[in-house]
Amino acid sequence: MTTGNKLANKVVYQQGLGQHHTIACENCSMNAICQPVEADGQILDLSKNYLSKQIPVSAQNSELPHNHTQIKNSTLFKEQTPLTSIYAVCSGVFKLCVTSKDGYEKVVGLRYPGELIGEDALFLERYNYSAIAIGQSSVCEVSVEQFSSCGKLVPELQQNLIQLLSKQSYVRQTNFQSFIGKKSADSLLAAFLINVTKRNEAYSGSSSQLNLIVSRNDVANFLGLRRETLSRVFAKFQKEELIKIEGKIIHLLKKELLCDLANFHS
Repeated sequence: MTTGNKLANKVVYQQGLGQHHTIACENCSMNAICQPVEADGQILDLSKNYLSKQIPVSAQNSELPHNHTQIKNSTLFKEQTPLTSIYAVCSGVFKLCVTSKDGYEKVVGLRYPGELIGEDALFLERYNYSAIAIGQSSVCEVSVEQFSSCGKLVPELQQNLIQLLSKQSYVRQTNFQSFIGKKSADSLLAAFLINVTKRNEAYSGSSSQLNLIVSRNDVANFLGLRRETLSRVFAKFQKEELIKIEGKIIHLLKKELLCDLANFHS
């Protein structure tokens, strides 16, 4: 997902918008459908013809250079609107939210660089949630209509899409299992920290620290905890030297103990 030529076959990340990092194409979930395929003796490169790369999504109160093509608000798409595109996160973080009839917003997921957004709307052809950028973020976009037309001509693209969706389903199941049976606030937060660090490792290059740009209100909402409870557990973990907090950066000092708390081992 880098601008211009793709990076060589190595696990790296580059400086992206603001202080965020842009994930390399080979570490992205959408990479399976971006690979060139042969059609009628010609090479079809979806990434050149059907993929919009690194579209900035401006979060609330963010400022981007005037020469950037961008989605001009923090919402990538809204819940229950018709499916138009599938997205892959290049940089930043997106929260996925559903809204109850009384207007309560529930955070049901978070998406990090290299992960897909909107692919689970293919069945009903409507988005099941709203996707909102947190901080300066960017995405790659594939038009579902264009991809479907192309896929009818090139069956290999359809196979690549099936592979992509299967992998994403496995990732979702693994992430969900991280939180199964977690009842205490300590185990929930430990599972969250381990889960997010593991998901970010491919692009951050670190298995023991994360940049938690998601607000604590959103984390508490996602975990089903009160904001005050989450703050108390963060303070407890830091006092026990399980973690070290430096602004938005969280260092996992005793990862094995956190894994024990979460009952989550890789």
